[in-house]
Amino acid sequence: MKKKLIFLLSVLIIITIALTGCNWFSWGLLNVFDPEAQIRVSCSDITEGTISLEVYSLNKVEFIGEGFSYKYYSNGVLIQDLSKTVGATFYVAPSTSPGSPGPITTIDLLIYYQEVQDYMTSNPLVTEMTCTICLIGTDGAGHNILKSVTVDLPVIQPEPEPDEILQAKVEIVSWEQGYDIVTIYYEIENTGNIDIDFYEVWFTIKCTDDSEYIGWDADWDVKVGEKKMGSCIKVIEGKTVTSVSIKSSDLN
Repeated sequence: MKKKLIFLLSVLIIITIALTGCNWFSWGLLNVFDPEAQIRVSCSDITEGTISLEVYSLNKVEFIGEGFSYKYYSNGVLIQDLSKTVGATFYVAPSTSPGSPGPITTIDLLIYYQEVQDYMTSNPLVTEMTCTICLIGTDGAGHNILKSVTVDLPVIQPEPEPDEILQAKVEIVSWEQGYDIVTIYYEIENTGNIDIDFYEVWFTIKCTDDSEYIGWDADWDVKVGEKKMGSCIKVIEGKTVTSVSIKSSDLN
């Protein structure tokens, strides 16, 4: 009876191996009877601040992703305050045959969050930082799985935000006088790095008798890099204008 039991158990193991493949033994004999999802994670692309992942299963066990754990290190020392777990639910379908990749689930994952950027900005002496990310989830058989995504991945020091520059170039294109009215045509160009919501331009108008008049014009909304034409009309009673020039400008 004992020999028959050993024989039947041996046959059962052989049949199981034949049906599932030899890779099961790499995970231990227990995995034959209580299979755990064999999850693979590969990186398809890394851009500034983002890593593109491809996650798939190598056996007939599904996987339900629950999130990612983040740990950051400076010169090999864990920065405890930056450790965090980010919840993210996703599904990885099982493979149709053991050892063959199943359907691929793609994920775009942030390498660092705002608090990491703030930490690097407020600690300029930290010139090197690495990130270790792990995938967290449960497979279809109820096993908790922790899978490495990155190990000691260098975190790029984010470039500081440029200072806001409110700046414009104003030029007089032409001017003309008709009767007691002088009209000044000008061009304003936004040469800064932020939009101009509102601007005012003042002009100095000189006459033949050395008298001066001040004219002005205002307008809204000049985008970064945009050029805009404008005109200033000023009444000059009984005078002849000899020249016009830009006195000043005000930008908001």
